[in-house]
Amino acid sequence: MSNRNVRLGIVYRGSIIHEEIIDRRIDVSIGLRAGSTIQFSAKDYPDFPDHIDVLYCEADKYNLVVPSDPTARVNLRGAALSNVQQVRGKRCVPVEEAAGGSIIVGDVTIMFQFVKGYVQHSITHERTVLRIGLVFDDRLISDKIFPDEKQVSVGGTNADSVVLDQVDYTGPSIKFSNNKDGSVTLLTPKDVKVRIAVQDDAPRDLKELMAKGKAREEGGNVICHLTLGTRGRASLGPYTVLFQVVRQRVVVPQMDRKSFGQRFIALFMQDVVWTTCFGISALVGLGVVIQAKIYQQNAGQYLTQAKQEEQAKETYEVILEEKEEIKPEEPEPEDPKETVEIQAEKPKDEPKAKPDKPDKAPAVDQPKPTESLGKTVDPTEQKKAVVAAVEQKTILGALSAGGATSKLFGEAADGEAGDVNANRAFGSGEGDGAAAGPGKGGLNLAGGGGGGGTVEKVKGGGGGGFKRDTTVAKPVAAEKKEASVKVTISSGALGGSGEAKSEIGKIIGRKNSAVQRCYETGLRDNPNLSGKVTVQFTVGTGGTITSVNVMGASGEFADCIKSKFMNIRGLPLLASPQSFTQGYVFTKS
Repeated sequence: MSNRNVRLGIVYRGSIIHEEIIDRRIDVSIGLRAGSTIQFSAKDYPDFPDHIDVLYCEADKYNLVVPSDPTARVNLRGAALSNVQQVRGKRCVPVEEAAGGSIIVGDVTIMFQFVKGYVQHSITHERTVLRIGLVFDDRLISDKIFPDEKQVSVGGTNADSVVLDQVDYTGPSIKFSNNKDGSVTLLTPKDVKVRIAVQDDAPRDLKELMAKGKAREEGGNVICHLTLGTRGRASLGPYTVLFQVVRQRVVVPQMDRKSFGQRFIALFMQDVVWTTCFGISALVGLGVVIQAKIYQQNAGQYLTQAKQEEQAKETYEVILEEKEEIKPEEPEPEDPKETVEIQAEKPKDEPKAKPDKPDKAPAVDQPKPTESLGKTVDPTEQKKAVVAAVEQKTILGALSAGGATSKLFGEAADGEAGDVNANRAFGSGEGDGAAAGPGKGGLNLAGGGGGGGTVEKVKGGGGGGFKRDTTVAKPVAAEKKEASVKVTISSGALGGSGEAKSEIGKIIGRKNSAVQRCYETGLRDNPNLSGKVTVQFTVGTGGTITSVNVMGASGEFADCIKSKFMNIRGLPLLASPQSFTQGYVFTKS
């Protein structure tokens, strides 16, 4: 919203001494007096007028104050001087519609102009203040208002609020204290000449004030309470201090009450450059945050995957499940053409034995498939049970030590020159070296026409000769077994120092699965195999392992680990051989 601001220019004795734009609707005045809108220093302009009222703001409208000096001249542009009215007891001319004008009072020329601006609402406050003027050589050299200071002092020391020239005055200081209720308390030495007019009373000295009860003596000082409207003067050497308790009108701009959202939006609307820079900075910051979020997510996935791979290299869990189902074996039909009867020569008086016809293969009961019982079987015990069953049910038992074959082909007696003692094996039959005699005990053989047969069963009996036992042994259905063994191998960090240690550690870590297979193989021979094993090895200059020492293991288990390490290839080429250690912990559950 547009408004009419006042532009002032002050010319003193032909020179411009001040220029200012007043953007608030306030009273405008100039002079040496404290409280003037534009105050000048008496030291700089000692002959400047004490106070000149220029404009009064009444009902939010400007009125030009006509000087009381008959020699003063007033000029207006856009307004008539004939429209004079009384405002605050002075003759004024409304100039709200005027473009500007000037006032000439003595050596001072005040030029004013109304310019376009913005509405700035103001608030008028009234407060009680202490006004102190300093006169030297009948000239006002200082006039100042002290509204906020708690204590004001006038004297010849640097600690005083109004400092007097120490060459001219070296006496005590007088002090004024501002109270919360707006009154002022004066503290002055008794020997200082002070005259005070309390409110509308006549000026009196300190003795008269103490007699009337308006002042009191305390020590070597006199304390007097100054209320609104009190005025007085004190003589300090060549200086005269004028003091007065007055009511001051203060006009301050009124800030519009805006919400947080309005204030925030106003920041962007006031300055386009700042708004553009802020937007670019916000976009860059948002891009950095998004990029960091994406990197964190990808890095997290990569680290998780790397950790899982590292754990997979260091710790292996293998579950061994052995499930065996024995299917029934169907007997193969015998070919009658391949069945040959082998007989020993018999006496002539005995009828010739007819060759036995091959009997039909007896029906074999097919065992039913056994169901898995889910038992955990020790591999060593299972192996022993299978070997015992094979020795008992097959010809391997006859060929093993202590079997029928060992009895048949026993060691020769002295003088037999190592020949086979067939008489002990085949009985005491008669004949020219016949394969079988009529004696007791014999051996049934079965074989082809020209080839040798196989010994299937040894029978005792009479002189029946060698006869094949056509009874087919039923297959022994092995129990269905199921075993579950869980093994764990944990590898520690590579011990030792030197170049390429980390790269050697990675290559050694890839061989953990091979070392684990050695452990699984060792469990077959020793189910209780477990514990810590340390492998000390030396890496040569050719990228291979030159020597391996396995501590904590023995036998085939240690040899297996040693062979795995010796087969490692692709190690870094070192300047000189270096030794390292790798530890493993083997456990089984």
